[in-house]
Amino acid sequence: MPPAGRSPGARAAPRAAPPPASAAQRRPLPIALTAVWWVVLAVLLVQKGRALEQKITWYLAVDQFGYATFAHDLLRGRVFHEWAPGEALKSRLPPRADVLVQSYVWDRGRIYSRYAPGFPILLAGWLALFGDDSAHYLNPLLFVAVVLLVIALQRRLFHSRWRALMGGALLVLFAGNGFAGSNVNLWGLTLTRDISAHAVALAGLVLLVPWGARRLGPRRAAAAGLALGFTVSIRPDGVLYLVPATLLALVRWRRERARGGALARALAAGVLGVALGVAPSLAFYWAATGNPFRATQSMEAQDFLSETPRPGSAVAMADAGGVKVAYPPQGWHGGTAVPVQGGGLRLANFPRTFEENWQLIQATYGRLFLVLAMWGACVALALRPIVFLLTVPYAALAVLLYSCWTTPQMRYLIGASVLLPVLVVEGLMGTFDLVRLMARRREEWPPVAFAGGIGVALLLGVVMSLHTSPPAAMASSHVGAFVRAIPWLVPGAAGVGLLVAAGWPRRRAAGFVAPVLGLVLAAAAIAGDTSTLGRRARFQKPEMTYARENLRRLVPPHAVVITTEDVGRPAENIEYYGGIHALYLTDLTRWRLGVRDAAALLLRSGMPPYLFIPFTQPDREQMLAELAEFQVEQAADIPAPQAIGYFVAAPFHRGVRMLLYRISTPGAADRGAPDS
Repeated sequence: MPPAGRSPGARAAPRAAPPPASAAQRRPLPIALTAVWWVVLAVLLVQKGRALEQKITWYLAVDQFGYATFAHDLLRGRVFHEWAPGEALKSRLPPRADVLVQSYVWDRGRIYSRYAPGFPILLAGWLALFGDDSAHYLNPLLFVAVVLLVIALQRRLFHSRWRALMGGALLVLFAGNGFAGSNVNLWGLTLTRDISAHAVALAGLVLLVPWGARRLGPRRAAAAGLALGFTVSIRPDGVLYLVPATLLALVRWRRERARGGALARALAAGVLGVALGVAPSLAFYWAATGNPFRATQSMEAQDFLSETPRPGSAVAMADAGGVKVAYPPQGWHGGTAVPVQGGGLRLANFPRTFEENWQLIQATYGRLFLVLAMWGACVALALRPIVFLLTVPYAALAVLLYSCWTTPQMRYLIGASVLLPVLVVEGLMGTFDLVRLMARRREEWPPVAFAGGIGVALLLGVVMSLHTSPPAAMASSHVGAFVRAIPWLVPGAAGVGLLVAAGWPRRRAAGFVAPVLGLVLAAAAIAGDTSTLGRRARFQKPEMTYARENLRRLVPPHAVVITTEDVGRPAENIEYYGGIHALYLTDLTRWRLGVRDAAALLLRSGMPPYLFIPFTQPDREQMLAELAEFQVEQAADIPAPQAIGYFVAAPFHRGVRMLLYRISTPGAADRGAPDS
């Protein structure tokens, strides 16, 4: 019987449901982890940026000088360079010859850059916005952009921010903190086109990877095509990126069942975007060579099928004398055997260079990480074909193509280095997904055996690799024991996680392992960069300014400095920073022009020559004897410790005693000297 005062209807009435919990109340842990992820990412990027800023070198070599000079030509509204010494010496120059330290080509009175115009266009825009002194900050910024793009790419591929963080941290770790590692970091410190090419290509690939319900329509296809086409304008070999891009686009259109007019519009937009991106280089090639499809650097591939190397090339010298060409010798010298150097890309180089490239790759990444990357390719083929299509075709083509170069260089494999972490992450974490998928489709024992087997294999690999050297990027003593332990710690943790997953194959073990590994790898990357802080590059803005002032006190602006490559790269820096024309003795040898004849022609054009050579120059007395008909005066005797204050610097010396001679017609020495 119901209690008094309560009717049966009232008793049966359901209780009011409690108010729904907010999203923050329901998911406090994911929100906290998201906040941690953003904080860790910010610290990773900031520390990377700080480490890069301190290691930026302002000292220019051949490539950096060429790009910076081309950018200034573009800012002046021209693609052909104006070089007064060329006009003074033109009666003795070959019809076609390398000039400006082999970064430009003299072609019957016209001087154009060897390099494609894409990076100089970017650099010119950057200089127009921020001024000349900002030039050296462009590539560090692009390096940070590459890290962000790799993270964004993996976020779309794996739908996991922690896996994306793992890949970004691995890229930073593999990049190294100097000359060790994959050289991604190194080429982010100096003014070259490599980092910009891969940054623009990655932006195009990110646009092609599916995200949510967005379809690959005309706008997205055009934007991706524009980025990928401009990659070719930066580096002609950027055409390799069109292979994975095309495969991605075809897979997406097939999955989205694009048909008829929609497919035609998207395809046409993509092709148009590529054409617009390539257009600057085609226009430049047309103006320079008369053929839009003949690149200004095509001389490197003109002997591709030749069995005999070009005279004077690095590989020719290696074949003749057994010289090790994997690393450049001290005091790199330009070629002199022929007026225009080239022939670097040759099919006959493949057997030797491929083997040495593979040795470099193994030393850089370590065998365990390479095995993980190869396993990741297999997992991707089974679970996420888009990951496979994005990474493996480009990496394979890049290794094959660049193994035809004269020397093995990680610089040319930066694209593969950027994509390799994606495969490593797939190898580490995709295995968990594969175990869970097998557990859903089959009996319990196959996934248990699979997970246990892979876990044991990883742990055995860790044990075996304990007796081998860590990857070059993580082997340096200054990065600390934590970073050096990463090659064993991360695969070992993944192996333990797989053994645990073998016991509970239907559980999402990856949801716990990915945050742990992501935080560990990010902490290691941050620690590695933090360990390098406080050690600045030897030649930066203060040193450049000091050297420029010193040189301008000794040499008038209309003079020409003749110097040597034995002591570093003074000519590039004198010409660019000092605003004083400079050339090397190597250039004179290439042009079959003696110092005496060059001095006479320059003096006839009102350009007093200065000879800037080391005290230990072997043929110094002979050169001075050849100049006996002129008045030669010693303008400066620079002690070795002060040589860097005159643009003489190199990693293979800490200073060289230098002598500066003023060459003039008899009785005219005082008229050519600058005011003291």
